Amino acid sequence: MRKFFIVIFLPFLLYTTYSQKFGLEQYLNIRGAGSPQYSYDNTRIYFIMTVTGTNQLWYCDKPGMWPKQVTFFQDRISGYSANPKRDLVLIEKDEGGSEYNQFYLAKGDGTEMIRLTDNAPKVLYDFGRWSPDGSFFSYLSNKRSPYYYDVYIYDIDKKTSEMVFSSDNSNYPSEFSPDGKYLVISRSYTSDDNDIYILDLVTKELTLITKHDNFNDPAEFSPVTFSAEGSELYYISNKNSDFFRLAKYDISNGVSEYVELSFLKGYEHRDISQVVFSNDKSRILIQVNDEGYDKLFMYDVKNRTEITIPNQIKSTSITALTFSKDDKKLIVGINSAANPSVLYEWDLSTRAVTQVTYPVLAGVDPLSFVEPKLIRYKSFDGLEIPAFVYLPKNSGSKNIPCIIAIHGGPEGQATYGFAPVYQYFLNAGYAIVEPNVRGSTGYGKKYSALDNIRNREKSVKDIEYLVKYIKSRGDIDPGRIAVYGGSYGGYMVLACLTLYPELFAAGVDIVGIANFVTFLENTADYRRSHRESEYGSLEKDHDFLQNISPINKVDMIKAPLMIIHGRNDPRVPVGEAEQMYKAISESGRTAELLIYEDEGHGLAKLKNRLDAYPKMVKFLDKYVKDK
Repeated sequence: MRKFFIVIFLPFLLYTTYSQKFGLEQYLNIRGAGSPQYSYDNTRIYFIMTVTGTNQLWYCDKPGMWPKQVTFFQDRISGYSANPKRDLVLIEKDEGGSEYNQFYLAKGDGTEMIRLTDNAPKVLYDFGRWSPDGSFFSYLSNKRSPYYYDVYIYDIDKKTSEMVFSSDNSNYPSEFSPDGKYLVISRSYTSDDNDIYILDLVTKELTLITKHDNFNDPAEFSPVTFSAEGSELYYISNKNSDFFRLAKYDISNGVSEYVELSFLKGYEHRDISQVVFSNDKSRILIQVNDEGYDKLFMYDVKNRTEITIPNQIKSTSITALTFSKDDKKLIVGINSAANPSVLYEWDLSTRAVTQVTYPVLAGVDPLSFVEPKLIRYKSFDGLEIPAFVYLPKNSGSKNIPCIIAIHGGPEGQATYGFAPVYQYFLNAGYAIVEPNVRGSTGYGKKYSALDNIRNREKSVKDIEYLVKYIKSRGDIDPGRIAVYGGSYGGYMVLACLTLYPELFAAGVDIVGIANFVTFLENTADYRRSHRESEYGSLEKDHDFLQNISPINKVDMIKAPLMIIHGRNDPRVPVGEAEQMYKAISESGRTAELLIYEDEGHGLAKLKNRLDAYPKMVKFLDKYVKDK
């Protein structure tokens, strides 16, 4: 159903004439496909879609064919993995957004599904990798201790589980060697520092391959794959580098070195965000993060030549890359700010590209979608801050209402891609500005550390200077600016409203942090140590955490605030929302609170999005657009 919102222009008002053409429900029903994988025999292409209102697993037999549904849970699935040698799929699912994932094993078509885990309270399971022969898989769990992840192996024939590695850290299983005898394990210490080990699954001997100074020069290491013969391990790292690069470790002599990639000339000061090898290791896909845009390269290892990417799948937003089991084909997921995720299959021998899935646009005209412009503005100390600016079409040149949308994380980045809620607001006449304030990833290790602990509120000051930039443009109404964000972005909303109350007409906080002390006390046990490394510790930084907590500055808030939260949120517990709402209400300010009993860290279910977002639109229209 289409809805029309008309703002009448009067000579003494500064509003812009704008007509809303499409309803919010249409935008919320736009669907794309993601997370593709091939079945063991390449006869199925699996992917995840939200056709039923939550993420469920689907497949099609050939590109373009009508998809078939594999899972039918009420809750979303968190992930899945097709067995490399058998007609089996492992599925991960939590309940009510709790993030305590459980395992289910099914035939490839979804039949004969069995549950592998026992759903013990506050015990989670996360899949690692299938063994090369498909007989067992690795996973992590906190069932030994609520504070740490240990690594396990599950044998699907024997139906037995064995702990193979344990330490008082967060430990993540990764790649198996080609013969299945060795397992790569990542041991994480903080959000920006970890190590990689190779575990001999027979002798349990553990070899550290990423020696570095964890305290003075923290670094991240992400395993990619073993070489074909198993003599080398490839990984991505920013050790001794401001940016992530591809490296390899020689198992015979214990030497690591960065891999020279001459075809990436001009992108030396950009992060390599993803590396995907073909199964036979003859081809490499390199994805580079170019200031929030993706750049994709392909390299022929044997011939040492770059392979040209077909025009149909050249994109600045790559959502997926996966080879078929025989390496003859490749699935590439692409989208844009004006197109939800679509999967394409590239035949590597014929170079033919075939569309696998088609987006559901729910009656919204794709010509109405808006592309952003990437800008940079200077903050208080001269640091240049990148931001994506979206302007509504046919909006005129002055007095546009604006929403500043702040990403979560803080180890996150606003990137180029499709956001249906943004497109709704753009169609309704709002501008959207997405900054990547200091502390964001994608701009180097130094940039991402600029907001750590005592520098926390410097990132909030970046938003103050964003507003100054917005005012200087001349096309956005400085009196009609809202600030919006989720998770850490929700904290940023609250911090903006308390530190710079005169700048904003309204705020929307989704699952945000109001009080760093209660947040750290109540966040899930297995997350606390990592969060303390980023924000400060309860033991050493208690007074500082209190000082930067928005809950202690509620009296400064002037703008109306909407708070949205899930009852089962393990990351930012719902008490953050409840205490903030209570404090604002008791101080006589305007606040609205929406709590969803069957959600966690965000809104995963369509029925809840269809309830929350119309209320948010009404709220912003009242206090911002119609101000």
